[in-house]
Amino acid sequence: MKKIALTTYTKIIAWFLSILGFTAGCDIIDPVVEYGVPSADFKAKGTVTDAVNNKPIQNIRIIGKAVHGQDADTAFTDANGNYTVEMKGIIGFPVKIYAEDVDDAANGYFRPDSMLVEQRDTKQVKKGSNWYSGVFEKNDANFQLKHSTPIPMYGVPSAEFNENEK
Repeated sequence: MKKIALTTYTKIIAWFLSILGFTAGCDIIDPVVEYGVPSADFKAKGTVTDAVNNKPIQNIRIIGKAVHGQDADTAFTDANGNYTVEMKGIIGFPVKIYAEDVDDAANGYFRPDSMLVEQRDTKQVKKGSNWYSGVFEKNDANFQLKHSTPIPMYGVPSAEFNENEK
């Protein structure tokens, strides 16, 4: 009987310590990118317009992705061509934003485009503490998309990302 009680207590203590170690070692509600790495929230706002006539383009898919982060966001432009994407990332590493026409001929065909947003291009709008550096924002992440001719059976050519362009 004594041996069974010791085995049961050992299992209960091992289970309790495992749960305690997991909950104390991981931030379940709002995970940080990686332990010991300063993270931040990034927000990009902009407008997508036609490069020819400078009119806003609706229903363009915008994808924002932190280069070394765990987070990405997808949004679509509204009737005025405006969008907002939010993501988590690591301080000092850039964020990539892609714009792509996915509605076929509804608003014409446009070539995809992308931009790289460095931390120096953003403005800090909220301070953080400890390993969280706050919220950084770029309010002029605008795209001017060029018209494209669809290739039969293959659709619109894919985006080519050039790290030298901003």
